[in-house]
Amino acid sequence: MAARAAQDPLRDAEQLDGALGRLAVATWPMATASGGVGGNVRRDRATAARAGPTDCGAAPLRPRGEDAAAGRPRGRSSRPAATRLTQRTTGPPATAGQLVRVHQAAARFFRGQLRASWAPGYLTNRGFDAVTQNRWLAGYAPVGGAALTRHLRAHGYADAVIEAAGLARRSRRGALVDTFRDRAMLPIRDSDGAIVAFIGRAPDRARPSVPKYLNSPRTVLYSKREVLFGLWEARGLFADGARPVLVEGPLDVIAVTAAGSDRFAGVAPCGTALTGEHVAALGRLCDLQATGVIVAFDPDQAGRKAAVAAYHLLSSVTGGVAWASAVSGQDPADLLRDEGPAALADVLAERTCPLADLVVDAQVDGWRRWLCYPEGQFNALRAAAPVIAAMPPGHVARQVARLSGRLGLDHPTVTEAVTDALTGLVTCPNPVRPG
Repeated sequence: MAARAAQDPLRDAEQLDGALGRLAVATWPMATASGGVGGNVRRDRATAARAGPTDCGAAPLRPRGEDAAAGRPRGRSSRPAATRLTQRTTGPPATAGQLVRVHQAAARFFRGQLRASWAPGYLTNRGFDAVTQNRWLAGYAPVGGAALTRHLRAHGYADAVIEAAGLARRSRRGALVDTFRDRAMLPIRDSDGAIVAFIGRAPDRARPSVPKYLNSPRTVLYSKREVLFGLWEARGLFADGARPVLVEGPLDVIAVTAAGSDRFAGVAPCGTALTGEHVAALGRLCDLQATGVIVAFDPDQAGRKAAVAAYHLLSSVTGGVAWASAVSGQDPADLLRDEGPAALADVLAERTCPLADLVVDAQVDGWRRWLCYPEGQFNALRAAAPVIAAMPPGHVARQVARLSGRLGLDHPTVTEAVTDALTGLVTCPNPVRPG
């Protein structure tokens, strides 16, 4: 028995997870008496992170009987009523340590489901080989409505923990069903390396009503406003001076980091706009003043709008804020797939412009139809001047020259408009933000 256990470390880890879960339930009164969840979140996350990330790279899980049962036709359950998925269990609230461990167990489960699913082929077609998939701990959430829930229950995790982790939710009938189903899965780590959430990509054949990407809901461990996908994975690159590249989705992150040759590393807010918390988290790992930041959001209208909105957050911490967009109008992941890593690396290294250009152009574009008339030119000037005046001093001269050229107005006229706008900003308690 000892020899066989030594050959299967993943099974040992799962049994330990189950034992820890049962122990936490048994000792809950003592834990709550000593301070509850709130004061221990950071400590529990850090402790679990030190033990957890290496577990997830272990050999894939072998299918278990309960998991295989998820694929059987719907019908009346053959199990006793007391063990059906509609059963609600009561117990102590989940601790941060339990939530970290249940995420680790879920990551191992998803990894074990990967090989037999469509996800490896899909990721390979996107330009990510098996080594890259393994590095990012890619997995698969099965189609069955409660495959993960049954697996976690079998390893000692209470419903309250599974639900609090955002890995399952209650249906209208009260059944606990998996949050992620039939999705290629990627874990999201916090700054300590602990898995605190997941993001899942639906297959291309999914119905139009199915969201392409699905994030874990907000939990004690995870808030989309605070965590950047790919930040922990890029920590070594940032320590060596790599330039951060802000992108929209997880596949864009992997594409940038894979193509960056240690010069660039991707990070993404994943499902929300860039926030001050994101910028602060990035700044803790990067010398942003030295490296600058490249924004490579999708080149569609929504992506450009998001880039403009991000400008004032980034320009307040670094003068080197650039915008990268492929000539073909592709996002980084599509560019990697269609033209290869060299083409993506070339865009990041050679085809960038100051993001301030995009910010000013967004103001002028609102008057595009009328720029052939003097009135339209001056209206565009009045729209853009306050935006330029609110920029860091190092960005102003270039934008004055660009605006003069685009509107066909002389340089002194544009300079005067920006100066007047700056005077207004000095006396105004709520200055205009770019975009």
